[in-house]
Amino acid sequence: MDANEVVQAVGRGVVAALRTSELLLGVEEFASRNADIHPEYITTVKVAEKLTGPDRVVSLEALMKDIRRDAEFLARLKDLKASANWPAIAATLKRPAYCFGKKRLDILVRESSTERPPLLMVEAKLGVKNAAGILADVDRLVTLFEMYQAVGALQGHAVYGAVVFHAMQETGTAATLPTYAGALLSSVQSHLANLSQQNSWLQFNAGLLSATLIQQPVQGYREDHDDGTSENVFEKDQFAFQAGMILIGTTADVATVQF
Repeated sequence: MDANEVVQAVGRGVVAALRTSELLLGVEEFASRNADIHPEYITTVKVAEKLTGPDRVVSLEALMKDIRRDAEFLARLKDLKASANWPAIAATLKRPAYCFGKKRLDILVRESSTERPPLLMVEAKLGVKNAAGILADVDRLVTLFEMYQAVGALQGHAVYGAVVFHAMQETGTAATLPTYAGALLSSVQSHLANLSQQNSWLQFNAGLLSATLIQQPVQGYREDHDDGTSENVFEKDQFAFQAGMILIGTTADVATVQF
């Protein structure tokens, strides 16, 4: 897995979630209403489907305390002949920041082998208007990276994290969508700049995914009247839709991958 695969797979998953939401409207509603992605778990499932592979295990709603247990296992495995270090590893993982209670991660992708950290950790949010939730998910993923790093379990491994969202603008176009999503992306970039200063070993990137842009014009039909006149009847507003992502990782391709 590399950064490009993450970007492409996640983008396909979000678009698939939109198409599923359209199917759920049925024929009559679809004729008059634009679909948006609701509820959130549709995105989670569709993105997860695009991340599957014969040598991978994809978990939904993974308990974060189980991920902490995995970090401890990997750290002990790394120091297999230095069991005197194990109490320090356990103490590190008992820090308040790493006590997650019942919190869950939307998607966890790992190799079938259990001797390396996850390939990818994903949180999925709905729209760009949920800025607070999106930034909180970024912090949550960074905490997981910090946890693995604190016990020495990341060294030599490519690990990625992604916070997934989408921009859906009624009456919007491809030209107006970046401005519609701009407030969120501005907040994200500022937040990532701070995180980068605190974690110089991590790479960050964020933006809308170009391959996922969908623009639909106004839709309607022409109605003919008995008196010979006719009129255009508009049923559905135009809309613009695009998936977005905040990508985090331990390798340089995170910063250079094309969104």
